[in-house]
Amino acid sequence: MAGGSGIYISWLMGAILLSVALMPLMKPPWAKIRIQGFIDMFRRYWAHMFVVFSVYLWKDILDQLDRILMANTQLDMTPYVYAIEGDIVLWIQDAFQNELLSIALTHFYVMGFMTATFASFVYPIYFDDRHMADRVSLSMFWVYVLAIPFYLFFNVRVTGDHIPAMETIAYDLTPEIHNWFTRIDPFTNGMPSLHIGLPFAVWLTYLKWDDDGRWAKFRTALMIFILLTGFTILYLGIHWVVDIIGGILVATLAVNLTERTQEPVWRFADERLFTRRLARFMKDPKAWFVGVKNSINALIDPYREPSKTQTGALIVAILLGTGLVLLWDATHQDFPVEGVTPTYTAGSGDWLVTVQENDNETVDFICWSSQTRKSETITTIILGEEGWTSVPRVAASEKGVALFDSFKLQFWSYNNASKTFSLNWWTKINPESEPIIDVLLAENANQEAVIAVVYSNDLIYRNSDGVIVDYVSPDGPFSIVASSGSLIASANSTANGPVLDIVSLSTQLNLRIDITNTTDEDVDNHLGDVFGEEVNYSNSQIVELAMDGNDIVAVVDVGPVNRTILIDTISGSQLLLSNPLWPSSSPSISGENVAFLQIPRFDPTAEPDDLLTARDVFLHNIEENITLQLTINDDVDQYNPQVLESNLAWTESLDDGTLEIRMYALEETFEPYSSVVLQSSIVLLIPMMILYAFQSANGSSKANGRKEN
Repeated sequence: MAGGSGIYISWLMGAILLSVALMPLMKPPWAKIRIQGFIDMFRRYWAHMFVVFSVYLWKDILDQLDRILMANTQLDMTPYVYAIEGDIVLWIQDAFQNELLSIALTHFYVMGFMTATFASFVYPIYFDDRHMADRVSLSMFWVYVLAIPFYLFFNVRVTGDHIPAMETIAYDLTPEIHNWFTRIDPFTNGMPSLHIGLPFAVWLTYLKWDDDGRWAKFRTALMIFILLTGFTILYLGIHWVVDIIGGILVATLAVNLTERTQEPVWRFADERLFTRRLARFMKDPKAWFVGVKNSINALIDPYREPSKTQTGALIVAILLGTGLVLLWDATHQDFPVEGVTPTYTAGSGDWLVTVQENDNETVDFICWSSQTRKSETITTIILGEEGWTSVPRVAASEKGVALFDSFKLQFWSYNNASKTFSLNWWTKINPESEPIIDVLLAENANQEAVIAVVYSNDLIYRNSDGVIVDYVSPDGPFSIVASSGSLIASANSTANGPVLDIVSLSTQLNLRIDITNTTDEDVDNHLGDVFGEEVNYSNSQIVELAMDGNDIVAVVDVGPVNRTILIDTISGSQLLLSNPLWPSSSPSISGENVAFLQIPRFDPTAEPDDLLTARDVFLHNIEENITLQLTINDDVDQYNPQVLESNLAWTESLDDGTLEIRMYALEETFEPYSSVVLQSSIVLLIPMMILYAFQSANGSSKANGRKEN
């Protein structure tokens, strides 16, 4: 288990040991504690265990679904919760905050919850209290089921992630704990609080069905735990007061559902009945099948003549099916670009250009439009001929596209009116001369295209006709460069760390920006411990650059990892976008959106089988200052994200080793489309609603007639 496995195992073992240690204090007065009891509980209550622990089987799937849904729909209810509560939780944190309390409550938040939930379920099955075990297990199950719609469609962020002055104390206590929380928590599942909901549901269950008071001590301990947990989750910067209210409401509903369902559920799932059914089957298989057939007929009979209840159930099923279709669409906003397997990609506006290497020593230059979702081959290049020495790279802007390798360059201008590319000029360089490092597409004061050809110690500017022109240049040597409009940025190193040199082709601007340290000492010390390499800012260097307008995104190699930083060239402010513990790369920026890659939950100390190496795509919105993870797969690697005007494209590595471009819509969550399922659902709802109204009225009429007689 990568990412914080050591602390997780410590918490888990501590919770199990503490639960066992408390058994003599919490047991029924007459009960005895024996080793055999642990063996018996597995034999007697395996179905109960499946009901409770099935929740954990869903959790990873639902968390991934929640991350994708949040990324696609932006269903963020946190501002509304904050509008109601204001800074209540901040006042609590400020009033009580101290280091020892933060450490104690962080461990209590995790290990205490594990202990409470583990003991709540294990105690009744260990002491063979089937009456209580039936109800406790179902209450725990229903709490989680009822919380699922909130987690998917009522996203509430943790308080420390929304209130500027609030700290997420628990999540940031240590880098190891931060890594663990990031792996298991999407940080948007605030409402309802299961830290309150689960123990409160168990407390209500014991209160409602503990007829002889055998669990009175444990009930009291649970209430003390709930009260302390309420303070803990507010103090640590995790939950809102509304989340606690939601947890109590969900717990109350869950206990009511348990009261209605416990008899039919355990009439079917009681472990003792499985043994009897098996014995009957082995004794007389024919009679057993007849019995099963009769049971199925008994279930179907009430539906042969539909009542208001069955009609209502069908309406709910139709609405649920409609919701699932919309949920599927909301969580599948990215789609593959068919017929393109890229070697290099670049994007501008709403079109993406790719260089695709073929098996016959040819290379296709392809343009793909996100508006029409169609691709067009602009030209085909034969390697080894016409001066092409290797597969060309590509640079793109609103003005056109440059194809280049070390010794040849082509510029294709883009015609906005006809939406077509045309070859303006090309040049071939003497192989004995200095090779091309990069090509930038910029603009002059008249917004005319300027092609900056980057060599190791020089920048050569050409206009759209290929003529060499003279413009101001930043100081060399050049290795990492970027451009946007009339601005040219170049990365350099100094004795105090990396810097950015920026010049303008249209004004007298000449600017130098120092890249500063954006993390705290504890994080850097942790990186030094796990990597065996110290973080050294004076020796760090910029390894990648992306630029749009006055915003620059720089990837800085600080030694153990690369970090992605957003820089505002006007104010000079700098913001760390990537997680400081995870390797990041491949930035792209357009408008208010920044895309980059990270290896989430990266832990170099993990076992080889657990070590995560696949990069995922992250999207940061500058205006809202929110970063979302768009891809969630530890086994699929992503490459080269490109932010376009209304889409985000990236390259994905498939299982067979081929590459595929995926496109993600930045604007529309639900794409207009014709769905047979949705259309059928809308049409079916009309007669179903009429039938339901008729059955309701008819039932009321008959009831009134019986009263009059």
